[in-house]
Amino acid sequence: MDVGTGTARFPAAARSVHPYTAFDGVDGGYGAGDSADGARALADGLLDEAHRGTLVDLAPHLAGRYDVLSMFRHLERVPDPRAELRAGHRALRPGGHLLVEGSDPLSRSAALLGRWWAPYHRPGTRHLIPEANLRRELRALGYTVVLVDRRAAHQSAGPGAAVTLLLSRRRPAAGAPSGAARTLLALGRALDRVLAPVAARTRFTNSYRVIARRDAAPG
Repeated sequence: MDVGTGTARFPAAARSVHPYTAFDGVDGGYGAGDSADGARALADGLLDEAHRGTLVDLAPHLAGRYDVLSMFRHLERVPDPRAELRAGHRALRPGGHLLVEGSDPLSRSAALLGRWWAPYHRPGTRHLIPEANLRRELRALGYTVVLVDRRAAHQSAGPGAAVTLLLSRRRPAAGAPSGAARTLLALGRALDRVLAPVAARTRFTNSYRVIARRDAAPG
């Protein structure tokens, strides 16, 4: 099940690799996803079952149902990430796996860009959880971390995103960017694209992807 699935982009991509796997989705509980998105994804065959609401509320009805839960940038948007992780533990079968992806506020990219680091300004963001904190919380809740990957999770949101934020603060809300500003934006975005493959191989990766296994006994 994909938690915070929105338009079900991840299930759609994963289905091409695992065509005989059932993919469910849940969204609509925190204002980040439109419940109509789930209905459309279901009608389009992207989801086998769409749940409306929060994982915390639905977990008692989904206990032990899933082999895998995915949370892409989901914990950043919810009021209580610990409650989401506990609910995920309940929805997973013993031995099932939880996949969490998030932005790392302790990354070197965040330190370099400071207040202009893009995830600080992402709409709907409530929490930015350092990778080490997440791993510690997972162990305390009854998960065993089996893989941490920063390379694949890295997002192209560096100097170009910082320039965009800076320019948006310096011009009137209704004003169009000047020719010089448009040039700077284009250069910044091009720099993001060029640097992304390099940054993904260094300690400047701005995100992480953690896979954890649900232990047989609760934490």
